[in-house]
Amino acid sequence: MEFYEVINKRRSIRQFEDREIPGEVLERILDAGLKAPSSNHQRRWELLTLTDKSLIMELAKFIRPYPCRIQEPKTPQQEMFKIAYPRQRTMIEESACVILPYFKQKYSFDNPKNDYGLMDYGAAWALVENMLLAATAEGLGSVVHIPVKKEPEQIKEFLKIPEGYYLPTLVVLGYPSKDALLPSQVKATVENKVRWNKW
Repeated sequence: MEFYEVINKRRSIRQFEDREIPGEVLERILDAGLKAPSSNHQRRWELLTLTDKSLIMELAKFIRPYPCRIQEPKTPQQEMFKIAYPRQRTMIEESACVILPYFKQKYSFDNPKNDYGLMDYGAAWALVENMLLAATAEGLGSVVHIPVKKEPEQIKEFLKIPEGYYLPTLVVLGYPSKDALLPSQVKATVENKVRWNKW
């Protein structure tokens, strides 16, 4: 798939077929992530990759679905809420692979003397975006779940993650269901979102 086609085709998919992803496909996606730029060339990433369905189902128990009271969405954001909120757990249960892109947290995010912690956080999201695009190029669906409230600590304890590692998101992969629900996109174009040389 041509690069700009991949960019345009990438969407957040929350419904998956019951189908395994070949190992060589997952390795290409993981390798694409690891090619991302990183702070000071440190690459402090550790990608815990779950393909064991029983492990994925246990992990999903820590993720709570959110109720959505929107019946008739009036905006793309409301449409996204209606689709995404109730599926936070089921999208993980249906997935074929969950990647947990932990990174060694050398600096805190709220140090008043520097913002070095944000460098590693930003690098982790560059890695995630590479994997999302690679998944699209491989014909897979993908979505992220940002762990909230008690989820990060519960996941860390369940998977026996060493101290000092931070989890920015879960990367959820699978073959898209043919009837996967997709919200309308907010229009972001060069014409309406880019300012040239001045605000």
